[in-house]
Amino acid sequence: MAEKKPEDDERLYTHLLTLLSVSAAMVGVCLTAIGLVSVIEAINEVEHVVDDLLAAATIAFSVVTLLSFLGIRTRIRRTWPRYMLVLDILFCIGIATMVLATMLLTFLVI
Repeated sequence: MAEKKPEDDERLYTHLLTLLSVSAAMVGVCLTAIGLVSVIEAINEVEHVVDDLLAAATIAFSVVTLLSFLGIRTRIRRTWPRYMLVLDILFCIGIATMVLATMLLTFLVI
């Protein structure tokens, strides 16, 4: 089995810090967008779909924030081999959900 280098651990730590800060900011972005969507009354049929998508993205980013914090403060990233993969997949799901919600909102407003 390959030996873990200190540089690898430092790189993972930096990655976790980045995920923590970005996902926490994205929670705020999603919640702000949910508030803005409710202001727009011209798209009542799709408003709920966009709200639901943004709420799902908020949940994904909140979980990434929590897991990133746990990865920084505990040894879970060393004991769970797929930890970073799970974090990256959840973060990508959140981003993809936000993109879908943004596309729906943009095309319906235009």
